[in-house]
Amino acid sequence: MKIDLAFRIDTELLQLRFQTDPSLTGRSEATLTRRLSHVTIHLAPGADWDSPERQRWLNDILAEQLRIQAKAILPSRLDEMARRFDLRYHGVTIKRMHTRWGSCSELGNINLSLWLMLAPAHLVDYVIKHELAHLNEMNHGPRFWAELDRMTGGRARQLEREMKQFARSLFAQRGRLR
Repeated sequence: MKIDLAFRIDTELLQLRFQTDPSLTGRSEATLTRRLSHVTIHLAPGADWDSPERQRWLNDILAEQLRIQAKAILPSRLDEMARRFDLRYHGVTIKRMHTRWGSCSELGNINLSLWLMLAPAHLVDYVIKHELAHLNEMNHGPRFWAELDRMTGGRARQLEREMKQFARSLFAQRGRLR
């Protein structure tokens, strides 16, 4: 995805931005400040941030910050929801998945995409509930949707549509996530 100074993430779970910092001139290409869920990536002015190499580097920095924030936020949300619904999972891993928001193995291992940090909190919670529902039903059949409806107050299909719409708008805005 193309990253420039207009790039922002502003969700309930994460606020991230890039900005130029004249104090970096001649010292460093970039620095970072992080406070809880607020991340600012300071870039040296005058550098060619549009070059393909620099764009790859900026995308890698973005992905790493999303991973750090996801590891700090998502496991506790997963734990809380698992307790609420009296479910037990084996482990959770944050991954840089490109085609899925999450997955659940038959062994009870849950994988969550670091790109979830771009989503609104209620959709992050929907994905977590979706994966937790797989602990009881590994397919997407009627029993799975009944379990997910139980967890979402009867809103499973609505939230699924909303998540798909969010994904389409995200990819339309940002291009392919790497």
